[in-house]
Amino acid sequence: MKALFKIHFHYLFLSFLLILGMAFTFAQNNLPNTTPRLLLGQGDQLPRVKAGLAAGNPDLVAALKEILGKADASLKQPVVNVVDEGSLPPSGDPHDYYSYSPYWWPNPENPDGPYIWRDGEVNPDRNTSDISRIEAMVDRVTSLVPAWYFTGNERYAESAVEQLRAWFLNPATKMNPNVQFGQKRRGHNYNSPSGVLEAWRMRWVIDCAILLESFPGWTDEDDEALRSWFSQFATWMVESPTGIEESMQPNNHGSWYNAQLILYTLYGKNLNLARKQLDDMPARIFSQVFIDGRQPQELIRTRSLNYSIFNARALITVARLGRHLNYDLFAYRSLEGRSIRLAVDYMTPFILGEKEWPIVQLRPHSNGSAAQLYWNAAKGFQEGKYANLLRKLPESPLPSPIVQLLDPLPEGW
Repeated sequence: MKALFKIHFHYLFLSFLLILGMAFTFAQNNLPNTTPRLLLGQGDQLPRVKAGLAAGNPDLVAALKEILGKADASLKQPVVNVVDEGSLPPSGDPHDYYSYSPYWWPNPENPDGPYIWRDGEVNPDRNTSDISRIEAMVDRVTSLVPAWYFTGNERYAESAVEQLRAWFLNPATKMNPNVQFGQKRRGHNYNSPSGVLEAWRMRWVIDCAILLESFPGWTDEDDEALRSWFSQFATWMVESPTGIEESMQPNNHGSWYNAQLILYTLYGKNLNLARKQLDDMPARIFSQVFIDGRQPQELIRTRSLNYSIFNARALITVARLGRHLNYDLFAYRSLEGRSIRLAVDYMTPFILGEKEWPIVQLRPHSNGSAAQLYWNAAKGFQEGKYANLLRKLPESPLPSPIVQLLDPLPEGW
């Protein structure tokens, strides 16, 4: 019985590889021979990824298999937009994004009164807001576009185009370019700047849109309109009271604000604004990293190691984006030695379990987040030692499939 099962399994696996090989041949014969200028990923490495897939590289094949599974499921799901469902935001405009803050809960002493903060404990009621819709939009785009790009099946691209137009471009359904009402706290009139952090979920949509530039169904007008949308969003970030307040946050919120604004301005071609953000980054690194590598603003949280990892990931992301404009923030080191590298190296023995984290940690840190940290550190510092640390994590987790396919590690790492 076991022998029959093994034969059946091997047959299915070989059939899958054969289908992929045929798809790669089709894609290579039908897609333009151009190098996409990705912003988070690496367009110049995509031919190597395609070759690895065609050769049956197991990690790449597994990543694409997961992408294709999600893409096929997306084809059966309706296009999502920001206006169809949910409560109206305080503005009364259904085009305004509206979500609830994750760590705010009903007050047991005043159940009908304003919500209270419980740091690190996510209220599941939050998923009834636009957060579920923006995540569905992102999941659709970031599975459909790579599925098309690596197989050549235009059904995927057509569905991705439909989704992008519905969320960003169609006047009847598009989201206004702001998150003024993101992470609202029930019972409070205050517009939380934390909603800006929520928009980071859209990051890979940009690289997917760049990939679609070689698909005839994504027109020059579509491309120009989407770049304009993100440019308007960036303008809102720097001019609105909500965006300005988020920019001043001394912790990971401020770091991810920088990462978003730089990404959106690079895509929207407002390079002067991107440079201004990058000019200010040494001061942020100096203020966020102690001389021993601790990140003090993250240590006050109930999941302090998680947030230390999260902030370091933001700093690395900013530094990698800076390379598009010839900034080398990876080389920055203050006179006392404060640097991005110092923050990463300080956390490593705690992440690997070689030392016990000495500060509050409500629950174990995420090895998935640590995997993203070391993957990006390996790419950022261009050092294989961080890829080796990635493999030392329990169960050797890998980052998301889209990262593996669009932002691969160097060959042999």
